[in-house]
Amino acid sequence: MGDDAGARPLDASPTRRTRTLGATATLLALGGIAAAIILDPTFSWSSDALSDLGIRGASAPVFNWGLILGGAVGAGYAVELGRARDSRGAALRAVVLAFAMVALAGVGVFDLTEPLHGPSAIAFYALLTVAFAVDGTVRRGTTTGKLALAFVPVHVAVWATFLAGRWPVTGPALPELPGALALAAWVWFLGPAPVFGSVAARLDGAGTDGARTAGAGTDEH
Repeated sequence: MGDDAGARPLDASPTRRTRTLGATATLLALGGIAAAIILDPTFSWSSDALSDLGIRGASAPVFNWGLILGGAVGAGYAVELGRARDSRGAALRAVVLAFAMVALAGVGVFDLTEPLHGPSAIAFYALLTVAFAVDGTVRRGTTTGKLALAFVPVHVAVWATFLAGRWPVTGPALPELPGALALAAWVWFLGPAPVFGSVAARLDGAGTDGARTAGAGTDEH
């Protein structure tokens, strides 16, 4: 995997566009989930899957369209990340993330009653984990990169312990949440083009190698 030390920095316009797409994608997806939960008084964190929201009354269109639109915008976000860099590692990150976003949209397109729903959901969480791994490796010289890489074992542990029956719940809604929140944290604070670039800059400024992500979201080592 190539090192991004020599990658060209983003100019101001693509940076703003990339950040806007990332923020919009996460707000659509997570906002749709939150609104659907509010609209479904029967939803249970202990026995339901988040996808149950996609087949129940008023919550269904809000949940499904939130994921569809969030995934579509998220795919555009991934494309912008790919256009902003020259290295193979960053290009791989963009490709994996784009497929993860397509899978996210697929969760909304194919509701819980459809055969492709399960594969879409599995693909989203698996590809998201791979995207974190690639990004963390690409930016391993920065604090934000190390934090992104740390999402990988945490996310794997979440699902491994749930599937092993170690969670005090029967439904996967709670185990599904950490991945979604990790994606939001990556887009807003820890990724290569964070919405709050000043937070990333402070984190990377405290790194042992002195690297900075800076407000423009560079991939320096």
